[in-house]
Amino acid sequence: MAADWSFARKPFWIFSHLFAAGVVVLFIFLGFWQLSRLDERRATNSLIADRSEAPALDLTGAPTGDDLDYRSVRAEVRFVEPDLARVANRSQGGVAGEYVVAMVELADGTAMAVNRGFVPVNADVDLDSVPSESTILTGWLRESVEADGWFAVDDTGEGRILPRFNTEAVAERWGEPLPAYYLQPGPDSTRAAASFPDPVPLPSLDDGPHLAYAVQWFIFATLGVGFYAALLRRFSRRTRIGGDPTQDPHSPAVVG
Repeated sequence: MAADWSFARKPFWIFSHLFAAGVVVLFIFLGFWQLSRLDERRATNSLIADRSEAPALDLTGAPTGDDLDYRSVRAEVRFVEPDLARVANRSQGGVAGEYVVAMVELADGTAMAVNRGFVPVNADVDLDSVPSESTILTGWLRESVEADGWFAVDDTGEGRILPRFNTEAVAERWGEPLPAYYLQPGPDSTRAAASFPDPVPLPSLDDGPHLAYAVQWFIFATLGVGFYAALLRRFSRRTRIGGDPTQDPHSPAVVG
């Protein structure tokens, strides 16, 4: 005897079909969204690798241009303020802490902000141990970080604590305009292993979790289709033999 699918046309079940289809479409959308994020990450990784591994740009004045983020640079600088401000709520190596914002002067007298590196919360270190004379700094240019999203913390413009490394916010503390880029020194082989600040490394150039997340969402979509199809088939059999597909088959029958 053929299964009875007439129940599937009732209003309750039509709503159920639409809900199940919506959930499956959402899972598929999330899977493709993760794949698009994977493409974006690979493109960003390629850009970072190309710029950071290029021959170092000799920086003698304020950097200009729109494509200098992560560009490797070399500059002769003089530290004029070794600990101007801190960027709060940072982490490195699984440890919570802050970035130390310093100020340097380039060869032409231009002032620039520098991310001296990471310091753990409440670390008892000497943050003022910087060269008194001009020194060669090698590392990368980094672009000023802007507030992103509704939940981004606003900068009050007061105090030494910054929510993000924004050069305009640093300029407010410094009292003079600054370039839109800041300097991020690379690893220093002369620095003691246990000393701070610890230079901030470049981002990890791997694929991240996006591919695994995409596969996960596609599996959820496939399981959702299979589960719902099995559910409908079960109810079609109960309808065929005279049962009510909206009732629990294990509940006691009601005798009229």
